[in-house]
Amino acid sequence: MGRGRSGSRGTPDDENHGRLWWTPLVVVVLGAATWGLLGLVEGGCEAGPRGGCVAADGYEANGWVLFLAAMPTLFVVGTGLTSERRPPAVGVAAGGAGCAAYVLAQGRTPAHLIIAGVLLVLAVLAPVSVWRRRRR
Repeated sequence: MGRGRSGSRGTPDDENHGRLWWTPLVVVVLGAATWGLLGLVEGGCEAGPRGGCVAADGYEANGWVLFLAAMPTLFVVGTGLTSERRPPAVGVAAGGAGCAAYVLAQGRTPAHLIIAGVLLVLAVLAPVSVWRRRRR
């Protein structure tokens, strides 16, 4: 009869977010977005034919990867921060920590430090949010 929210955890989203493949998926997507963003940070931005910002010579692949990974990154990080299940949050934590280490290995400029800081905040925030949600 009623299909409203019940106390059960048998919804398709809960079952999907509980799958272990979420962890490597989030790590790979975060890694791709980080690599693309680092290309923009390290290579800079050149004026394009229509006046916009395009990746500098030698960093075109980074620009394309950033372009293609932007929306999947938003989706998987959002899932990792809002899900009650552990695998997406573990992926955000592992991916955030690993990518932050990679960013700091590439340089220590203010842009590198900001990117690494944001990644580390995500790495801490995801497991804490799951822990708080599961505690309720």
